[in-house]
Amino acid sequence: MKTLYIKARAPSRIGIGGGGSDLPAFFERYGGAVLNVGIDLYSYTKVHANGKNATKITSHDWGIIREITDTELEFERNEKDNVDIVKAVMQECGLDPRKGYDILIHSMAPKNSGLAGSSALLTALLLVMSNIAGKPILDRKLLAETAIRIERNILKREGGHQDQYASVFGGFNFIEFYKERTEVYPLRLQEDLIAELHSAMMLFETPYRRTKRAHEIEKKKEEDIQKEGETIEALKNIKNYAYKIKDALIKGDLQALGEYLHESWVEKQKLPGVANSNIERLYEIARQHGAYGGKLCGAGEGGFLFIVAEISNRKRIMNALVKEGANLVNFDFDFRGAITWRTAY
Repeated sequence: MKTLYIKARAPSRIGIGGGGSDLPAFFERYGGAVLNVGIDLYSYTKVHANGKNATKITSHDWGIIREITDTELEFERNEKDNVDIVKAVMQECGLDPRKGYDILIHSMAPKNSGLAGSSALLTALLLVMSNIAGKPILDRKLLAETAIRIERNILKREGGHQDQYASVFGGFNFIEFYKERTEVYPLRLQEDLIAELHSAMMLFETPYRRTKRAHEIEKKKEEDIQKEGETIEALKNIKNYAYKIKDALIKGDLQALGEYLHESWVEKQKLPGVANSNIERLYEIARQHGAYGGKLCGAGEGGFLFIVAEISNRKRIMNALVKEGANLVNFDFDFRGAITWRTAY
């Protein structure tokens, strides 16, 4: 009898507008709004029974192999190898490591990229583990909410709430956050508009990485929100720009889309730990070579730079940023969201 493998994948995301307003400390008082899109930099997992009394975790990204038993489901609070994510999902699904599983995890999004690769990985694992436990989570919104609860309440990692919805739903989504509920509005775009947006959107891997963990940056933002002041006003403006960015995107008005992105990025830089001189320099170079606007992806400090420009300026922008050590990353939009499947191989 052949071994049956259960596999899953979930997309990373580009946060286009509103990022930061999805932090609970903000949206529970003022409401939040974000626009994001799933992209085909996937996080993958493959799981099968190994017939042993321990579970083996293999991470291609971190180059590690770990064995765990039930007595080792304590969390190490270590974001360097993603083992805690596997443990947390197994705990949530009621899976005993002594039953024996081989678990392979891999993310196409680089570490500390700001593309939410770890949230995508958690989502993919949750899809697989809930199926193995005989309790598959079929409702997409419930899947996202469960992933958020694991990451925030079990793993104790601060952050916003948009990443998990992006991984689960895929495609372009406008999401509104309130204290008592979250509303997800998938944008149904025509094929011509999708092609136009893809031609205009550029993603660059910068040579700079965060010096702090994402949750540390987000924790500082949450603390500043409690103090009111400039952070609150900046987040209110960022939230308002999310609606303008969404309207411009739906209309296919690239210039307005880029300009609103730029104005929102100016506001975002008022938040703690978001920008630095290196990122600001790269962004200004892109603008000087024809970019309408853009932003840094994720919590801040480093990672990937998202740019919107006319197709006629792509080459100029690419050449200028490559000279500064950045790399253009080819990507496509993902419209399927998180999926799982079974195979004999």
